[in-house]
Amino acid sequence: MVLGKEQESNDKSYRNRLVISDEQIEKNREEYKRHFSLPYMEAFCRHVLNHISNVWFRPRFVGFDNLPPRNNPSAPLIFATNHSGMAFPWDAIIFISQITARELPMRDGIRALISPFLTKYPYMCPFLIDDLWFKAGCINATLLNFETAMSLNESNVLIFPEGIEGIGKGFDKRYQLQPFKTSFLRMSIRYKTDIIPFMTVNGEYNNPFAYNWKPLTKLVRKIGMPFFPVGLLAFLAAFQPWILYISLPSRLTFVIGEPIHVYEMVDKPYEELTQMELKVLGEKIRQQWQQQLLDAKKTYGKKYYDIRSLLKSMWRHKRYFFRYFPPFWPFVMTYIDVNYDASKGDESLRITFRKCLRTIIKRPWVLAMYLPLLGWLFIALRSWRKMKQRG
Repeated sequence: MVLGKEQESNDKSYRNRLVISDEQIEKNREEYKRHFSLPYMEAFCRHVLNHISNVWFRPRFVGFDNLPPRNNPSAPLIFATNHSGMAFPWDAIIFISQITARELPMRDGIRALISPFLTKYPYMCPFLIDDLWFKAGCINATLLNFETAMSLNESNVLIFPEGIEGIGKGFDKRYQLQPFKTSFLRMSIRYKTDIIPFMTVNGEYNNPFAYNWKPLTKLVRKIGMPFFPVGLLAFLAAFQPWILYISLPSRLTFVIGEPIHVYEMVDKPYEELTQMELKVLGEKIRQQWQQQLLDAKKTYGKKYYDIRSLLKSMWRHKRYFFRYFPPFWPFVMTYIDVNYDASKGDESLRITFRKCLRTIIKRPWVLAMYLPLLGWLFIALRSWRKMKQRG
């Protein structure tokens, strides 16, 4: 293919932007590890997320009995999945929490690359818990962080090729994969590592009948929200702010696919690949993936809530009602964050009246989650002050 001078210039500029030096990676180590605590993450899963997962979402893992071994021991595997829900990324939260619950060696664990929208603005952290995304092992989805994760080779990586456009596409486009970003293809080629695709089914019903109205999305992005889910839950959230952060009890199902050997699908070094060539390759993979997603939906998406299963789980775990029922999520998660003490382990997280009072005193804004209308004023004020402190 003969390229015009303008296209050649664009490709050269594109490749230059992708050059990450070893020195940059070394300097970025601290950013990569910032706030992350595996013991904290495991405790958070045991005391909150496992209950929410087992009762509310009841996830099914198809083909995950044993995680795939690395084809290249010197590089992490790249797990990748579709994103959906028009809500907080509960599909990702539940997947990561249940992989963490397996207590795998760090090398076989998975850390997620997430949109910087979620970490930049305080109100985009679940229930205003500072740095919770980072504490749980998430990393801002930047090229430098992706390169650092691949280079350090400490754990496998989870990415969402559609980006924010996947989770925010709207209910009218459910199960329609959005165009893929290409960084995960480039990393797979560079490090000669497999991409492990899996299909997430029923996440589209986390917040059903919610839509992405583009004029409103353009407006809310100015205040740091990637999109605004126009629908019933958003309306109710005006009166109870915690509702904006939750999900309906969809039966999340994760169906693993065959490894994708992208490095075998190209005939030139990754440095020489143009942006257009990667987009063409990404579209080819997306179309194949789309069919697998529809097949998985046909098999596992018929009972997207499975109410009978939900009621049985709620009854079976009734003693943990205050840990898995959505209205209590803000307080319980904040309670764990406030009272976790690494030196005392699980003993520090027993729920007592004294510790509940301590939680309210140290994090009074958790009460704003339950204030009709006025709660949003406190949330906005708290977020503004936090942003000001960060500079």
